[in-house]
Amino acid sequence: MKKKLIFSAALVLSLALAGCGSGGSTASTGGDTSKPTETKKEAEKEIKTVAEITKHTGVAWTNSIGSVYVHSAAIFENTGDTPVKVGETQMNYKDKDGGMLGTSTMIYSVPSIIKPGETAIIAESTILDGAPADAYKETSFNFSFDKTEEDSNLLEVSGTKGIAGDYGYKVTGVVKNITKEQQDDVRLAAALFDANGDLLGALTGSVDVGIAPGSEAGFELSYPELPPDVISKISTIEVKSYGWSW
Repeated sequence: MKKKLIFSAALVLSLALAGCGSGGSTASTGGDTSKPTETKKEAEKEIKTVAEITKHTGVAWTNSIGSVYVHSAAIFENTGDTPVKVGETQMNYKDKDGGMLGTSTMIYSVPSIIKPGETAIIAESTILDGAPADAYKETSFNFSFDKTEEDSNLLEVSGTKGIAGDYGYKVTGVVKNITKEQQDDVRLAAALFDANGDLLGALTGSVDVGIAPGSEAGFELSYPELPPDVISKISTIEVKSYGWSW
């Protein structure tokens, strides 16, 4: 049975956070004093299983009817040597006194499997009950990940466009199934950056119908709600998509 590595990590807005573990093994030298061969050296090299949050954001605001919202988004990056599968993420909304204003759970990244050097997107907006917007300070993220041999099953995205309207902001485009299998469930996420490459927020969504191999479908992402003040700052959009079959 493969040894399963599960890590939990917490990120505050001012710090970058990483979880790290060894998914491999090292050779035992015992009493051997001979010079290690190249094979031994390779075996002794630690194989890193790492997923970390490299960009993040959190903004609270009051909408037109007086409800207080907070939007949080983050970019996971696999900085290790093996593919990882990111599990559920919990977002924790902290106030300026170190207390907790609320939490969100059952949040999943797009894609869920990240190959070395690749990234995934996560986002959520929620109402903060009983607190003014200026009480919010930061969002921390708790997440778990495992080493995996599964493929990330990424799909191709093209024609991406951001549209600011009277009722918020949306991202549209086309997603193509470049795999050889029917994709019954297609998930998407769009990370939104300013001109300096800083993360402003993210949108998530799905395609309502499956996509056959070689076929494509249009998509429109408008959830979760974005802070109105960030919309005019959006300069670059990065969309990720993956699918799976039932």
